[in-house]
Amino acid sequence: MPTEVKVQSTLFESLIRCMNPDSAQRAELLTAGYDVDKPRATYPASVFAACQALALRTTYAGLAPKAAQRELGRDLVRKYFDTLVGRVVGMALKVAGPERAMKRVALSFSSVMEPVDITVENLAPQVWRAKFRGYVFPAEAAAGTCEVALKQAGASTATVEVERYEGTEGFDLRLRW
Repeated sequence: MPTEVKVQSTLFESLIRCMNPDSAQRAELLTAGYDVDKPRATYPASVFAACQALALRTTYAGLAPKAAQRELGRDLVRKYFDTLVGRVVGMALKVAGPERAMKRVALSFSSVMEPVDITVENLAPQVWRAKFRGYVFPAEAAAGTCEVALKQAGASTATVEVERYEGTEGFDLRLRW
């Protein structure tokens, strides 16, 4: 039986910072299983997925679904870098640089969720593939997250494409800078 993915409260904190929820959104977050005023250390991925869906439906309502997911991914990592844990991770990325950061993608993602099944391979100079398996969140959100993380690591430009999508089995991202 597969292990249920657990999401750290730091990722919820980042999501809440993206949303800046009003009272109606706070009530919906509570219904989904997240209490903004009394956060727990970890939550099942299903709670984060429900909260993320709320953010996409409200905060990112003006965008097409994939564009909304991509922007949410970008915003999530930006807001994550504002958290205590995220500041440490962000500094480590700056020190590591893009090449070393790519080798540690799984470690970076495991700072906010576990378990993770992410492997990377170098295809050419400044071209990598990241394979996400059993990853419970949208591929476009992960792509947006990786874009901002690569820039944090010192890449002057970053392009992340969803190269292959296998439904619930996972997806592959191609990352360039």
